[in-house]
Amino acid sequence: MISGVQQGMTPAEVRSIFKSEPHFRRFEGNMEEWEYRKFSPLSDVGWSIILIQFTDGRVSGMDSFKDRSMNLDNATLTRPSPTVISTIDNFPPVGHSFDRERTMDGFEFRKLLDNVKYSSTNEKKRLIETALQQYDFTSKQAKELVEQISFTSDQKEMMIKIYPYIVDKQNFEVVIGILSFGSDREEVRKALRLR
Repeated sequence: MISGVQQGMTPAEVRSIFKSEPHFRRFEGNMEEWEYRKFSPLSDVGWSIILIQFTDGRVSGMDSFKDRSMNLDNATLTRPSPTVISTIDNFPPVGHSFDRERTMDGFEFRKLLDNVKYSSTNEKKRLIETALQQYDFTSKQAKELVEQISFTSDQKEMMIKIYPYIVDKQNFEVVIGILSFGSDREEVRKALRLR
C-alpha cells in the first residue's frame, strides 16, 4: 500500500490506493497533509501512521512510522500458527468454519479490548473487523466488544458483522440484550434470521 504512493500523485490517486478518506487532514496555504492510521495484528508493527504531504494538489512527501502510543503496553495481537486471511468485506467469508483454535484466548482478548476501549468509534469498528479476519469469538467476548461502541446503530451493525464468527451462537442473545429498545433487538434478530 505505502509503496504505491509516488511523488506527483493527485489526492484522488492516493484515495484509490488506501481505498478510504484519510483519518485526519491538515492544511496551510498551498500545503496539505493527510494522515492514515493502520493496525496490523499479524505483525510486530501494531499501529502504523502514514503521513502524506501535498503541495499544490500533488504528493510532495511521505512518512510512515510505528505509533507505540496507540499500543497500551506496546504489545500487539499475535497468533503462533499460520492462518488464512479473508477480506473483511465478505461477511461471512466463503467456506468459513469454526474451530476452537481460532477462538481468541483470554490474554489476547484483553489486549484487543483495551485497544478498543481507547479508540474512536470508527477505529473500534476497524479493530474488531481486523480481529475477525483471524479469530472467532464467544458470545461473552462479543458482548464486551460491542458494549464499547457508543451508538446503537453502530452496535447493531457490529452485531450483524460479528455473528458469523460466534462459536456459541445459542448464547448470542446476551449480545443482543445490550440494546435498549425492543425494536432494535428485533431488527438485529430479523437481520440474523434468528426469528
